[in-house]
Amino acid sequence: MTMIEIAVQDVAGARIAKEEGADRIELCVALGATGGLTPSAGLIAACAAIGVGGNDGGVQALIRPRAGSFVFDDDEKAVQLADVRMAVHAGASGVVVGGLTRDGVIDEPFAAALADAARRAGREAGRDVQLVFHRAFDMVPDRDAALETLIALGYTRVLTSGGAPRVPEGIDALHDLAVRAAGRIQIEAGGGLTVESIAATRAAGVDALHMSAKRLVPSEGGPGGGGGAPIEVTDRDTVRAAVEAAHR
Repeated sequence: MTMIEIAVQDVAGARIAKEEGADRIELCVALGATGGLTPSAGLIAACAAIGVGGNDGGVQALIRPRAGSFVFDDDEKAVQLADVRMAVHAGASGVVVGGLTRDGVIDEPFAAALADAARRAGREAGRDVQLVFHRAFDMVPDRDAALETLIALGYTRVLTSGGAPRVPEGIDALHDLAVRAAGRIQIEAGGGLTVESIAATRAAGVDALHMSAKRLVPSEGGPGGGGGAPIEVTDRDTVRAAVEAAHR
């Protein structure tokens, strides 16, 4: 059975993931517009209370202060270190983090500081915290070397499309990463994953899957009763189908 994580943006999405049997959730905000940003403490706490996936799952909180480049200045790094501590104390089971240097490789000192902040917060909260390196990984020129760096730093898993725009195009690279990881770190395939591509992705030997399962619905209310911009919500049918395909 391959584990599956659903990216959600609200309590309703977390509840759907729980009810449909997802193994864990990644929690963020502004997913469609930015690729995901850091959720609030209140949102993390509310979703953690739902209990997706039990002790091995839970809320994986994305820590990302802005859209765009993964090269961060000192102020942005300080914000993320504080947000890591906030997320763990709010109830997150894991944090999804990352950063690159101007040369495009993993910012190892920052990655180490993020891991240390998460572990310290976990000890204060009385539990282990999962460490996930996000898809900044797909931008590095040498993914094998980057993988070894993350293993040495004690990261739990890496979220990757194998360096391709979408998981289906990165299947061969994902297979190679899974072979190289050899159980030392979890390879989680994410980025353009669909229900239809789950079987082939599982066959590549990855340990876990990640997908958003989102759809747009009209807003209610607004000036004149016409509503505002559409809202992204988690689609229950897609989550159900994805969980069935992953756990088959």
